[in-house]
Amino acid sequence: MIRKPASGHRLIFGYLGFFLILIGAICLLPLLLLLLPKYQSEAGCAFDFLIPGLTAIGGGIGLSFLIFKRDKMQLGKFQDCTLLVLIWFAAILVGAVPFLLRGVFTGNGAPMNFTAAIFESTSGYSSSGLTLFNFDDSLPGYHLFTMYRSLLLFFGGIGLVLIVTSALSDRYGLKLYTAEGHNDKLVPNLVKSARLILAIYAGYILLGTLSYFFIGGLSLFDAFNHSIAAVATGGFSTRAGGLPEIIEAGGVNQIGIPIHSVAINITSVVLMVLGATNFVLHLFLFTGKIKAIAKDLELRFFGIMTLIFVPLFFFAVLSRTKVDGSTVYTPVQALGEGTFLFFTSVTTTGFSAVYEVKQLGEAAIILSIIMMCVGGGMGSTAGAIKQYRLALAFKSFYWSLRDRLAPANKVYPHSIYRLGVDKEVQKDEVYESYGYIIIYIAALFTGTILIVILGKGYITGSDALFEFASALSGTGLSVGVTGFSTAINWVLIFGMFIGRLEILPVYFAFFRLARDILRKETI
Repeated sequence: MIRKPASGHRLIFGYLGFFLILIGAICLLPLLLLLLPKYQSEAGCAFDFLIPGLTAIGGGIGLSFLIFKRDKMQLGKFQDCTLLVLIWFAAILVGAVPFLLRGVFTGNGAPMNFTAAIFESTSGYSSSGLTLFNFDDSLPGYHLFTMYRSLLLFFGGIGLVLIVTSALSDRYGLKLYTAEGHNDKLVPNLVKSARLILAIYAGYILLGTLSYFFIGGLSLFDAFNHSIAAVATGGFSTRAGGLPEIIEAGGVNQIGIPIHSVAINITSVVLMVLGATNFVLHLFLFTGKIKAIAKDLELRFFGIMTLIFVPLFFFAVLSRTKVDGSTVYTPVQALGEGTFLFFTSVTTTGFSAVYEVKQLGEAAIILSIIMMCVGGGMGSTAGAIKQYRLALAFKSFYWSLRDRLAPANKVYPHSIYRLGVDKEVQKDEVYESYGYIIIYIAALFTGTILIVILGKGYITGSDALFEFASALSGTGLSVGVTGFSTAINWVLIFGMFIGRLEILPVYFAFFRLARDILRKETI
């Protein structure tokens, strides 16, 4: 008996089954901590992870039978976006269940309800770092749930599609790789490229853990969790006050190394920058192609931004004054705080060198909003508009001025150096960059206005803009708006979701869904 090939909705749900298996496995991974004697007292929380984990794996296996032993057709137009949105919906919903089952307490002491659980799961998978989590280590399952949050960052930062792609083969024809934000392949073979990116990503986390532990003096648990958060540009911490709380508490780690604030901050900055840099450039670094790195358009744009904005952040923090007119920070402190805020904002990580970012002053807040909107590199774990789009927009503007001033018979090339090759830039790519910038800004201001309205006069426009910019870019810095109300939390959830998927795939998914419901052909 000849079976029909898998296509359309059968193919979508069949592929979704593969991802559900991965999502279920992620729920089970924190249980590995129970193998260590130190954490075996938290075994009572095991079922909080087993129930959603095994259920998702079982459901995934069931759905995978829809395409079992069938020839896989190509996904139709925008069906890749539909599948992508379904994957992330499923990940967030399943990811929220452990929080709900345990009733983990939020920061204000109330049980974690559905909204709070979805918020935490979305923040983790979108590698945002905004949180409603309670960091009281006397609560049941503290270490299991803290590790679980970091694992959400790990898989969300690198991308669920990349993880599954690394285990599949090219013949499946998945068109999700670029839709999830992986715009560049390290090698021609997609699977090998995905595995290479995953190896680099995991390697940096390992090196970061060793640096935090042996140089910074963090405990092994704190070192591993913060290393994941830094490379994934996620920003989750093991303490409510983040790294500043750990540094202020002081002490020594398991092998007697004392806390060293400078080493911790330098390690954090290095890891954040690595995570926010295109993975192709990492490959160039390992293969000695330094000239290709130095000439890259995006990296040069980042270098120019650093030269311009680090001094601006420095003067913004230095100008912060007390009521009596005296300065809050010395020049050395201002340079340290300002530089750290620049890197944590532009890499969309969300680590903080101070307890409250507001204490650095209004000017620093405005600069931070700008950097959060710029974001990191294409093909990295960072979010926001991305440096390449802005670099291309500025470059095209320069070309426009140059061409207007040039003699009528003079023709200049519109080329850039990108990822090791000189390439001619097509108009469509420029238009797409401008278009995404406009859509991103429109989404930013829409979310800001909604938060101001829902704040009912208690939230200023600048605070709303900062918080939604943080959510949309996946940064995680907060000025206290998160947790203000359930309605505002849902606005932030939506911002984190569309920001992680770069807005357009969400639009295309719902466009395709609407066409399918109306039974209209999508050409």
